[in-house]
Amino acid sequence: MNPYLRILMAVASLLTAVVFFGVVATAQSGTEVRDVRVGFDGDRTRVVIDATADLDYSQFALSTGGLRYVLDFDRLVWAMPDHAAHQGEGRGAGGIQRFRYAHNSETTSRLVFDLDQPLVLESSYTMEPTRQNGVYRIVLDFRPVDLDTFRSVRPSGPWSGETDVADVEVDTAMRVPDLRGGRGDIAPVPERHVVVIDPGHGGRDPGTQGGAGTIEKSVVLRGALLLRDILEQTGRYDVVLTRDGDDYIDHDRRIEIARAAEADIFISLHADAAGSRSVAGASVYTLSTAGDARMEQMRERMGWNIPMEIDPVDPATQDILENLVERETLTRSAAFADILIPELEAVGPILRNTHRQANFYVLLAPDVPAVLLEVGFLTNSNDERRLSSGQGLTRAMQAVGRAIDTYFDREEQALARYYSNGG
Repeated sequence: MNPYLRILMAVASLLTAVVFFGVVATAQSGTEVRDVRVGFDGDRTRVVIDATADLDYSQFALSTGGLRYVLDFDRLVWAMPDHAAHQGEGRGAGGIQRFRYAHNSETTSRLVFDLDQPLVLESSYTMEPTRQNGVYRIVLDFRPVDLDTFRSVRPSGPWSGETDVADVEVDTAMRVPDLRGGRGDIAPVPERHVVVIDPGHGGRDPGTQGGAGTIEKSVVLRGALLLRDILEQTGRYDVVLTRDGDDYIDHDRRIEIARAAEADIFISLHADAAGSRSVAGASVYTLSTAGDARMEQMRERMGWNIPMEIDPVDPATQDILENLVERETLTRSAAFADILIPELEAVGPILRNTHRQANFYVLLAPDVPAVLLEVGFLTNSNDERRLSSGQGLTRAMQAVGRAIDTYFDREEQALARYYSNGG
């Protein structure tokens, strides 16, 4: 899932917890850890810690004598089931072979994960108790990395060598900043962005035909292939096409492709038609208010579940989080459209009131920012010549590529500021 949505849901989790439970807990003396569980779903390794309060911690990685990931807490009580109160170990899963815990000084306690492969903590969040005297559930998600990235997770300040659970003394000045939930001074390693390009029509559906015989389905497919090549040359993107040949793909399937790919942006390419042959220029559509209501209806009818980075505590919280995701999706769709329009204007004509809204089916995914781009009017002779020429179509797709670069540049800069400001 996109980092913006992860942050959004983490914040939403906190806000809804305050609304429903009226408490924000802090770690305190006498906190008990009552269980540690490790699971693996085929993609990520997840650790769940049950405790009587929320937990602050520092973290670092060790690579000599085996791979280990270490969490240090203020002194707490190990109240683990079927284990001694001062130390013990448990089974792992995924990239974690096992975990071990102990008190490593008079003021600190330590949890160590012995790893089968280099992992780093990618994200975390805390679920508040759902009943009186219940436990806080701290959820940690780990992802695989290369060895150099793993070794870079180090304490700040001087470092005199690697330590383990058995060590007695810990220099608290060597602790790294708290990175829970993305907070701290180390931002996550940027991921390759997923861009899904949707050439409209295809197969038995030719779309619009220009006066000189140019067919919409062919123009937009050529444009999609050009844009794919432009993006892949940057090395920043994983590009998925809903079709790469003259095939008819129904609307449901186009959305399914985008959602299955976990697209960061979805761009549907079309060429327009008008009753007047004088109408020319590109235009960009995002979902309208009417389409917003249709999105809700389609999500329920199609059973589109929005993947959550947290486990909502009740149906009301689930509804709030899903609504927040939908709002963020619409906001980011509009943000991309606003970046795209000036780039298109720099290389060709654009329609007056270029940013338009409609309830087009392909824009209805609740968790994929999406635009529909009309690259021009095939019913206009100048637009038809521009789009049927290799140079004109290439310039248009280069403009789209620049807009995509700018969009993700801004997103990465915003995330970098978020992490540098302590989340």
